[in-house]
Amino acid sequence: MKKFLLAVMLFGASLWAKTDSTSVEFDHASLALEGGALYLLDDAGLNLEDTYYGLWEFDYTFFRDLIGVVQMGYAYLTTTGNVAYHGIHQVNGRIGVDYPLPFVKPIALGAGFSCVWMRADDESGNTNGSSLTDNESEFGFYARLNLPILNWDKWRVGARVYFERLWTAPETSETAWFGFYLQRNLW
Repeated sequence: MKKFLLAVMLFGASLWAKTDSTSVEFDHASLALEGGALYLLDDAGLNLEDTYYGLWEFDYTFFRDLIGVVQMGYAYLTTTGNVAYHGIHQVNGRIGVDYPLPFVKPIALGAGFSCVWMRADDESGNTNGSSLTDNESEFGFYARLNLPILNWDKWRVGARVYFERLWTAPETSETAWFGFYLQRNLW
């Protein structure tokens, strides 16, 4: 009877066991450099010019069909109009997930959380009590469309389109990002 129970437990354990989980869960990791244009979609565009940005990205497979994304980037927003400083340094960070669309496999939709740190670029020291002189952080979310264009060996070239909403007070702040990237697979 003990041999029979042991055989049933061994058979049951083999039904629940995964095949090599490392070959599925973390079989992809890559680094990318991206550059493009940032467009302000709200009232911030009255005092700030649209600008260019640069960022790096690390991504990896995650639960078979998901791709984890970690980004860090920089943009310099030049001021216009009656503003007491020259521009704003903006450092942005994002963490999120992409989902490759099954019917058009290389194209992926993604979403996640954003954190933006800003500081005024001022030489005169006269910023009229703005919170940008001693740093300001904002949080929000983003959605993106990842469009791979060329794939070869361990390299990929593509385009990305982002919509980002920051939960600033008293209103939200919205931006659109359009960029091109060069990505290299690590494994």
